[in-house]
Amino acid sequence: MSRTELMCRVEDGVVPVLVLTGPLTLRTAAQVERTLHKLLLDRGSLLVDARELEPVVPARLAVFTSTLSAAGGWPAARLVLVAPPGPLAAALRRSGILREVGLAADRAEGLALLEARPARVRRRIELPDTAVAVRFARVLVRDACQEWELAGGIPARAELLADELVANAVVHGGGRRTLLLTLDGANLRVGVRDEGIGAPDPDTATGQGLHVVAELSDGWGTSRHAVGKTVWALLRGSRAS
Repeated sequence: MSRTELMCRVEDGVVPVLVLTGPLTLRTAAQVERTLHKLLLDRGSLLVDARELEPVVPARLAVFTSTLSAAGGWPAARLVLVAPPGPLAAALRRSGILREVGLAADRAEGLALLEARPARVRRRIELPDTAVAVRFARVLVRDACQEWELAGGIPARAELLADELVANAVVHGGGRRTLLLTLDGANLRVGVRDEGIGAPDPDTATGQGLHVVAELSDGWGTSRHAVGKTVWALLRGSRAS
C-alpha cells in the first residue's frame, strides 16, 4: 500500500468500530469525514480504531472534532478513539482534540468512555436562509441546553442571545449562516458565523441588537475567518447536579 492510500473498514456490533489504516492527509481526511459523519448520524456512538493510522499532518486530526460537532456532539453523537500509548496517542494529546473526543488504550475501555461527557462539547448547524432562521436557532439552543443539563438562567439567556445574533447575521451578514454552540466546562458560547465582510459595531449599528448581546452576556466578540466572521457571546454558568 502506498503512503497516499487509507483504508476504512467498519466492524459492526452494538457499537460500530471504524478501523483506519494508513496516512491521514488532506485528501484522505475528506474520506474519513464522510465515513464518520454517516456512521455518527446512523448509529450515534462510534469507536475509531486508530492503531494503524498515520497522522502525516497532525492538524488533520481535527477532522474528528469537526465531524463530531456537525453530527450534533454529545450525547446525540459520541466518538472515542482507540490507540495505545505511542506516537499517535502523543500526537492526539498535543493536538488538543481530546477535550472533545475520548482516547482509550483498547476497545473495552473505549466502550466505557462513550458514556462520559467530554470536557468540551460542540454543535455546528447550518441555518435556513429564510425568516425562520431565528426561530429555528432558538429551538436548537433550547434543545442543547436541556441535553447538556444547563441550570439557572443560562438557557433563557442563551435563547435570547441566539435571537439577537442570528437576526444580526440575517440583516448584516451574507452567504451561509451557521449556529455554533460550545460548552467548555461550565461556560456556554453561542456564536453565529456568516460569510459577510466587516465586523459589527454596537456604536454604529442600527437597532439595539448588539447592545442586548452585551447586556445579556459575560463577554462577546468577533472572530474573523478567511471567509466571513463569527460573532459570539459567552455565558458563564454551571451544570445542574
